[in-house]
Amino acid sequence: MTLRARDVARLLAVSGVLVGSLAGSSNPAMAHEVHEKLLLAEATVVHLTYADGEPFSFERYELFADGSAKPTLTGRTDAQGRIVFLPDAVQRWRVRAFSADGHGVDVNFDALSSGGPAASTAATAPPDVGRASRVLFGVLVILVLFCGAQLFIRRRKPPAAAGESSDAHS
Repeated sequence: MTLRARDVARLLAVSGVLVGSLAGSSNPAMAHEVHEKLLLAEATVVHLTYADGEPFSFERYELFADGSAKPTLTGRTDAQGRIVFLPDAVQRWRVRAFSADGHGVDVNFDALSSGGPAASTAATAPPDVGRASRVLFGVLVILVLFCGAQLFIRRRKPPAAAGESSDAHS
C-alpha cells in the first residue's frame, strides 16, 4: 500500500485542520482561566451576632472607608456572622449590616493598617452584658418597686389600735 501525493496532501490538510481547531479552541479556555495566589496578611474581622448570641449569618453588609459615600466592599456575612477585610492606609471604617426582617447595625470603628499600631476595640466597645444579667436586673427593679409601693401604702394607713378593734365588735 503506497500513499499517493494526493492522499498525503489530504492527510496533511485534515491534520492541519485538527491541530488548528485544537489550538484555536484552547485560546478561549486560557482566557477564562483563573489563577490563585495565597497571601498571608493581617485581616480585620467584624463579628456580628443577634442579642441572643446567634450569629448574624449570611446577611448583607456594606463597608465604607472614612468619609466615603460609596461602599469599599459589599457582600454577605459568613456562617459565623463575620466580615473579613484587609484595611489599607485608612484606619477609620463604617460597616452597615442589615437583614430582610429589619435587624441591623450601623457602626464606626478603627481598624489596623499594615504596619500600624494595634487599635484597641475593647476600650470603645460597650461591655457585653449577658441575657441572664439583664433578666436578673429586671427582676430586681420590679422587686424594688414592689417593696417601695408596700412601704408607701403601709405608711398611709394608720395602724388600728388594739382597743378600737375590740370595741367596734361589741
